[in-house]
Amino acid sequence: MRQKNDFKAFSIRNDSNIVSQERYEEDKSLQEGFPADKISTHVLNKALRQSSIIASVIADFIATQSGDNVLDDGDLVKLTSQLNRALKQIATDGKVPNSRKINGKALTEDINLNASDVGAYTRTEVYTRAEVDRLIKTASRIPVGAPIPWPLPHPPIGYLTCNGSTFDKLQYPKLAEAYPDGRLPDLRGEFIRGWDDGRGADNGRKLLSWQESSTIASYAGLYTDKIGHALTDMDGTAYYVQDYYQYQAPEKAQSVSVGMPYSRIRPRNVAFNYIVKAE
Repeated sequence: MRQKNDFKAFSIRNDSNIVSQERYEEDKSLQEGFPADKISTHVLNKALRQSSIIASVIADFIATQSGDNVLDDGDLVKLTSQLNRALKQIATDGKVPNSRKINGKALTEDINLNASDVGAYTRTEVYTRAEVDRLIKTASRIPVGAPIPWPLPHPPIGYLTCNGSTFDKLQYPKLAEAYPDGRLPDLRGEFIRGWDDGRGADNGRKLLSWQESSTIASYAGLYTDKIGHALTDMDGTAYYVQDYYQYQAPEKAQSVSVGMPYSRIRPRNVAFNYIVKAE
């Protein structure tokens, strides 16, 4: 049910007997009031319309927001109370629903929130730029000094190329733990092999030691004879017999020499740039 509003706007039709806005602002009555002996009705209608429209709009706001009838009964106290109630209601309608809370604080009225209420950090609790850079450098699980295949010619910040060059052990103390002599391994054009560590497959090797290549003779191939076939001394290489008998590994592996009939000593590969994390 719509609430009653006794305050009505006056002279609001388009053809009302009122003076234009320009003439109204120029009329002496706007400043001095109406003379006792002569009142211009079209100016009076203009004044009544302006004041009544404002009164009607405010009264309609009070009625709508407070839910009360707004009566022209001269009761200023009641009208003031209704206006205050209407203002509080419009403020409440604009709030987050009362069931919502922030850190246990109900939103039924204005509340004060601090950083901990909303899960934020204070200025003293956030990282500086230098601290963020340091965390990024130390966040990687790759240990300092471990060779990493890198697809670009130049390493990223914080990494060095494995090209046999020396480095400053004071500047990179963790890298010096991996390479105490202050020199990086030269892995350009090299394959990396697992350290024997007592297994016996590659006896006598030390960590970071370099090893010459060995080759497969060009005479290696498929032998179809039975186990009684005698191999010549030149066949110092691995071989395969069609009958699937097992043979011992050859004892005549030889190093590379110019002019010797060897081939296929390189496996298929992809070239990467080996780098190490330096700090």
